[in-house]
Amino acid sequence: MSAKDTIIKKLQQATCDRIELNRQVLKWQKGLKEVEKAIEGTNHKKK
Repeated sequence: MSAKDTIIKKLQQATCDRIELNRQVLKWQKGLKEVEKAIEGTNHKKK
């Protein structure tokens, strides 16, 4: 399990009963996915 997946899982566990925090976690998760795509795209171009 990657560090990103671990962080997301722990945040979701900590905020499961708080709707507002769940929404924030989802926003962070979306942002992390965008960053991951950007990094993978950069690494792919270098190869």
